[in-house]
Amino acid sequence: MSDRVRDMLLSAVSAARYGVPPGSGIAEAIIAGDRDMRLEQLRFDSLAWMEFCISVELQSGQELTPEDIANMQYVFEIEEWLCAKL
Repeated sequence: MSDRVRDMLLSAVSAARYGVPPGSGIAEAIIAGDRDMRLEQLRFDSLAWMEFCISVELQSGQELTPEDIANMQYVFEIEEWLCAKL
């Protein structure tokens, strides 16, 4: 996957955390493209997911909704979705 997409994901995670960068474990997993990192590990509530989706859309021009994410279980699925759209 591209570094650009991973940078978008890191920014979106920060946006979902109200500007706070993700902890080193989460950031390292995203950068490495860890296929075992589950979405539940992000511990986002519904508002955080909305902020995440808005950030992805602002960065990529692609609409990602919380409903899209509801059908996913792993962070890499969002990465693959985004790569396919760009």
